Amino acid sequence: MSKIIEWSGYKWLTQERWGQVHKDKPYCWYDPSAVEITLKNYLNLKTQYNPKEFKELGIRPKVGVGLVSCATEFGPGIFEIKAKLPYGKNLWPAFWMWSWDSWPPEIDIFEGYSHKKPNYHRFNWNKPWACRHIDTNVHYSEEGKNKMWGPKSHFMGFKDPTKHFLKYKLNWSLDSLKFYYNDRLVRVVSDPVVMKQVNNTKMNVVINNHVTQDMPYSEIPLSNFTIKYFKYEKA
Repeated sequence: MSKIIEWSGYKWLTQERWGQVHKDKPYCWYDPSAVEITLKNYLNLKTQYNPKEFKELGIRPKVGVGLVSCATEFGPGIFEIKAKLPYGKNLWPAFWMWSWDSWPPEIDIFEGYSHKKPNYHRFNWNKPWACRHIDTNVHYSEEGKNKMWGPKSHFMGFKDPTKHFLKYKLNWSLDSLKFYYNDRLVRVVSDPVVMKQVNNTKMNVVINNHVTQDMPYSEIPLSNFTIKYFKYEKA
């Protein structure tokens, strides 16, 4: 069963607000036992072997992943976590938000993809300084079609994000979305179509560990995504 936890001054559900499993991602489920608060009041989100059957969907995912979904409905402001990314192959941690009214819009403050490199390293010929596969992105709709502003990797400094606590921040104002990694501005989205959709709704903040779809079941990763804090400052 899912549960409510209190952390960083907010209440969080230990699953997505619509349920414990995504029908299009039947290889994993949102596992409450993969969510823990440490003695230092850090949040640990794990990936682990923990099979569970969902009879109504006819699936039995083998991997439990830690996810928390905040019960607060957020408007414009500054959102920040300080976190150490999980180490291992085929991981997909994220700090993101989506509308309480519909999907899209969605704002991905970051999504990390470790694939075959357990520290998210990925050489990019076009942008060699953006060598970590850790992306920002924005999803929106236009003329009835779901669209993406486009995933982008950024320079994150020289610290390994799996060994050091780094800051990931979004400044959502009425005219723009500004993304910061370790207090460095890495991206600005100010498209009027995007901003109209984002400003006309409230957002649900989600932090999760996850696994990628190409994960071999013989190599289910055991990992910890550790977050020191979540902060929100209203605009």
